[in-house]
Amino acid sequence: MTDQNLTTVQDLLLTLPLRYEDRSNICTIAAAPLNQPITILATVKKVSQFYKPGRSITQATIEDDTGKLNCYWFNSPYIRTKLKIGQEFCFAGKVTLNTKTSRPVLSQPVVEALSTDADTIHTGRIVPLYTQTLAVKQGSLRRVLKEIVDHLAPWQNFQINQKFTLAETLEPITEIISSDLAQAFKTLHFPDSTEAVILARERLALEELLSVIHQATQLKNQWQHQSVVARIKPEIKLTDPTIIPTSIPFTLTTDQRQAVTEILTDLNLDHPMNRLLMGDVGSGKTVVAGIAAEWTIKAGQNACLVAPTQILAEQHLQTLQKILPNLPIVLLTSTTRAKLKIDSLKPQLYLGTHAVLNQLHLIKPALLIYDEQHRFGVKHRSPGWEKLPAVQPPQPHLLTMTATPIPRSLMLSLFAHLKVSTLTQSAFNKIPTQTWLVPESKRVEALAWVKRQLTSNAAPQSTNLSVTQSEQGLVVCPFINPSETAGFETIAAATETFTAIKAAYDDPNFQMALLHGGQSTAVKKQVMADLFAQKIQLLVTTPIVEVGVDLPAAKLMIIEAAERFGLASLHQLRGRVGRAGQASYCLLFTQSHSPEVRARLQAFCHEHDGLKLAELDLQRRGAGDLFGTAQHGFGELQFASWTNLSLIQTARLLYQNLIAKTLKWQPLFSRKQATALPVAAN
Repeated sequence: MTDQNLTTVQDLLLTLPLRYEDRSNICTIAAAPLNQPITILATVKKVSQFYKPGRSITQATIEDDTGKLNCYWFNSPYIRTKLKIGQEFCFAGKVTLNTKTSRPVLSQPVVEALSTDADTIHTGRIVPLYTQTLAVKQGSLRRVLKEIVDHLAPWQNFQINQKFTLAETLEPITEIISSDLAQAFKTLHFPDSTEAVILARERLALEELLSVIHQATQLKNQWQHQSVVARIKPEIKLTDPTIIPTSIPFTLTTDQRQAVTEILTDLNLDHPMNRLLMGDVGSGKTVVAGIAAEWTIKAGQNACLVAPTQILAEQHLQTLQKILPNLPIVLLTSTTRAKLKIDSLKPQLYLGTHAVLNQLHLIKPALLIYDEQHRFGVKHRSPGWEKLPAVQPPQPHLLTMTATPIPRSLMLSLFAHLKVSTLTQSAFNKIPTQTWLVPESKRVEALAWVKRQLTSNAAPQSTNLSVTQSEQGLVVCPFINPSETAGFETIAAATETFTAIKAAYDDPNFQMALLHGGQSTAVKKQVMADLFAQKIQLLVTTPIVEVGVDLPAAKLMIIEAAERFGLASLHQLRGRVGRAGQASYCLLFTQSHSPEVRARLQAFCHEHDGLKLAELDLQRRGAGDLFGTAQHGFGELQFASWTNLSLIQTARLLYQNLIAKTLKWQPLFSRKQATALPVAAN
């Protein structure tokens, strides 16, 4: 916050202290301990000023009934004009020993004239310290805030947009609620104890969460008032066998059938669906989305499925053609360069990458599906409806999918922006992947072990690429080439890692390949073809394989510079191995010596639950700005914490109570109004 934002009383009240300094320990000169914060009440006996090279020094002798003490200020000539001989002041600081004389002195103490009501602002109490970026000086800001909080009457509006307090309208269910706002603000800025600060912050955190929930509800209502393209099918029932196409060659799990029912039911509502399909790696989200797309097309409407990478888009095409052969699909990527002639085409599924988003104004889909939604920025998930000729275009049904819910999605589900369908049952019998954080000192040994694992059960060695290998491994690096950015030079890159491993193995019969986004389309296609044909034993790649690549023979993965990946990405990467039910392994390497980094990676080694990993990511990264475009960090929250789930639940209950009582409640915290439909907040 800068001083340009300080335009109202509310702005000042919400300028949080960065920290507090305890100056409440008032003692005499004789009893003053060394190197501890204290406040001394004493009379000024003498003031002088002298100069040394590069600085001015102000010296004052102060006295109380127990003795005298010298005080020193450096480069602070204004102190001399402030101190009045014979007048009593409060001096707050730490007493130290002079290095030359070994006598106690008070250096750079804060000085405050003794108030007639003994209620000091800068000394003799727990003192708030604010950000130094404000043009307003610390002392001036404290004086203004003291004047404000001393005149805040209970239940008073006073430009805080608060018409009443929760304590007036609800039974106080927590100690937090029983504290009125005026007292909370006074405690926050001028507390009597550090414990009181915690309670005051929670009181305001509750108000802030209520404001967030209020805006979330407004966005949800706005979304529900949009016109929808088409109703897809009426009266869908879980027991109705016709909702599952007979072409699917396997039995859906109970979770998958439930998700299909929920989605198809939403497609029949009179407002657009806004649903998150959440399922761990391999839980079968693609088939659920495909069924929804097929029903949309049967209703005479177009559907879109947007994938983050061309590799995943092409794999979706192969998968959907196998399980839903009657589903008409058009692949649309930057390389296909298809020219759409919507008017002459029958309803179909447009499957592709960002190229699909650029054609939405022509496709006009009734159903828009985002796969691996955490790979798209918020702006990408806000389609450019301004390209449509209508002023108020019909909105599509929206389905977003994720294998590991990133914190942003987790918090949005709490605030009911989204309906959530969860797939908890694995579509295949996956054994948890054994994961280890490997010391750098054991790299050579680990690489030798990897080769043994991939060759022990392999087909007879041959230089003929037509020989099919039985097991495969992946090495994932965060960069394609060595970084030139300061501080990142030592992080493993795919190109040099490929060269190093190939040289270490020195085996012409061991088939390796390199895959990354900087290669030509022809090279990437050939590598992927060889990979799926199991002609490659070890693939060195970038996170281009993070999502969707289905390699049943993949047994083992190495992740270089693992600290560079979020837990969601690590979980996605690890999910690429062991997909056929075989024992699988994941080796993490890092050059970071940070205890926090290593603790996070060790936690990942022992945790295989995607939801729990999302919670760990939430605690580390925050939930993002729920109503803006930030994808990580703690957004605009000042008092509340996204990790305090119990307080969030309390806020939800209180908000429901407020609405139930039809009270004309106004949020305390004014937040920026959303400039896009809630599709931007997914």
